[in-house]
Order: sequence, then C-alpha cells, then structure tokens
Amino acid sequence: MITILKLYARFVRKYINKPKNIKKMHKMLNAGYEEYLDKKDKDTFAYEGKKYKIIKYKTIIFKKGDDLIGYMKELLLPSFQQNDIITIAESILGVTQGRAFPVEKITPSRWAYFLYPWVSNVTYGTGLGMAETMECAIREVGIRRILKATLFGAMDRITKNHGSFYKIAGPRVKSIDFKKEHPVPYEGSHNYIVLSPANPHGFCKNIYEITKCATAVIDANNVSVDVLGLYPDSKAMKQLLLTAMKGNPAGQDNEKTSIIVIREIKE
Repeated sequence: MITILKLYARFVRKYINKPKNIKKMHKMLNAGYEEYLDKKDKDTFAYEGKKYKIIKYKTIIFKKGDDLIGYMKELLLPSFQQNDIITIAESILGVTQGRAFPVEKITPSRWAYFLYPWVSNVTYGTGLGMAETMECAIREVGIRRILKATLFGAMDRITKNHGSFYKIAGPRVKSIDFKKEHPVPYEGSHNYIVLSPANPHGFCKNIYEITKCATAVIDANNVSVDVLGLYPDSKAMKQLLLTAMKGNPAGQDNEKTSIIVIREIKE
C-alpha cells in the first residue's frame, strides 16, 4: 500500500500540483517575499519615527539538552544595553528541547503520503510538502484537524484566498521546519525536522528575568514572520518585531545567527 501511495504522490507532484516559484504564488506570499528582498541584509530599520539596528550573534551548533538560557546569558550580558530587544529563532529552542529529529527516523503514515502531495509545491521551501513533515503535523495536532485544515485549504484555492490551512492547523504545525543540509546536531545526518518549541512564552519570561530586556521567539522565513513567544507581551512590541524581522536576519541556511538583538539608535 505504501508503495502505491508513493507512486500516487509522485504523480500528483509532477503532473497535477506542479512546482511553482514565488511569482506564481498567492499575492500575499508574493508581497511578503518582495518585502524580504527589500530588507534582506539591511542592519538598520525605521519604525514609528525611531531608528533601530539589528545586531547578529554567531552561535554554536546547538544540540538536545544544551543550556540555551545559560549560553544566552554568557553571550549577551557583557554587551547588552537597557531597552534592548532579544530574539531567538524558534528552531534553536526546539533543538535544545529535543524536538528535532533526523528525517530517517520518521516513518510516514498512509495519511501523510495521501495528503502531502497537495501542499503548495514551491521552489523556495518545503513546509509540509514532504511525507515526513506531514507526518509530524499529524502527530502534533491529530489527523482530524489536519483533514479539516486541508478541506478549507482546498476551498481557498477555489475562492483564490489564502491562509486557511494554517489558521486551522495552528502555529504548532506552521512552525514545523525542514532543515536540508544545515549544520545539524546529529552525527551521520544532514537533514532533519524541527517541531515548534514547547512553551516559548515561558522561555522568553526566563530570559527577561535575567536581562530585564523584552525577549521573543521568532519563526521567520523568506515570506512571513510569526512571533511564537514574547515577554512582556504587547501589541506594540509585536508589531515592532514583525517589522524588524521581515528581512529574516537569522537566515534560512547555515548563517548560524539565530540570536538577534534589536537596539534603538540614539541620535
């Protein structure tokens, strides 16, 4: 049965749900990508009449069980300033929590093989567009929610809307990340999947209590930004972070700049 589903999946991806580049995607994704290109590699930005700089910190390759809070304390305390904003990529937190797995360790179910071929087949990322990541989504929130999200996602295509799948599936599914040929925390593996981190809000609170600086866990890519955790939480701070991270300063490849500090530039 799995062999038949694999053949079905290849057929769908090749002949029905054909690959699309960003220019052919929904206008919201296209706009997000254009914003990313405009802000990529810029280390300053303006927001509500103030100027800020983006400070990137090169980090180690984190592994399961690493003391991320202790590492950040040692890295940031010597140089941080009052009112700095600390951000960390969600994938690093997930890795240290043991929520990252080599692709070879994940055995997709029949449902995963049946559903993944219909995920947007894009050239700029993977998302749930492989059986292993779809399997992770099913395990995270259950097949019923994924089926409901898939149904509404299909309706989006008919009505030319966008976003219903992840609104229903939820942030835990949206943050599932496939890392291909990245610096990896496993010997003998070059590809792994990171799940959404557990309790990102609590992690941010712990960092805040040490530094007294607002802290956020960010899920950013080349088309969108999501704030998974923030302490202290406020709409104004969240909007500032969404603006700051549109250029994805933490990167999508092997930059190893997963910790970013945002600092106001005083005139």
